[in-house]
Amino acid sequence: MANFKKHATVGAAVGGGLNLLWQLNKISRSPDAPSGFWDTLRRIDFLEVAAFALLGTACASLPDILEPATNPNHRAFFHSAGCGGAVFYGAFGKHTERWSKEHRTTARTAALSFLSHLALDAGTPKGLPLL
Repeated sequence: MANFKKHATVGAAVGGGLNLLWQLNKISRSPDAPSGFWDTLRRIDFLEVAAFALLGTACASLPDILEPATNPNHRAFFHSAGCGGAVFYGAFGKHTERWSKEHRTTARTAALSFLSHLALDAGTPKGLPLL
């Protein structure tokens, strides 16, 4: 639980940040693309950015919800490289090409938020188990 705030903060930044980038890309590619900063800013849906930040917070918190940090050796499957690979494939595999762009974007944002937790844990002395 010691790193809950860090995991939640990074997850929120990943979720909200990716959504903001996605919206900016969509705005810049639109036929009536804005010409200036303020016009671009008015087109951003900040409620959507906030919703994705909450999604990121929830997904980044999942590993510790499923495997609480009750002792230094709490990292099992949901804190493993194998789980990270499965989550990555689930969101980025070829099968996702059949999904709508919105569903793909949401799944990928959720997955990258989850993976941010594993990336932070991988940088600790304990690292991540393989499985």
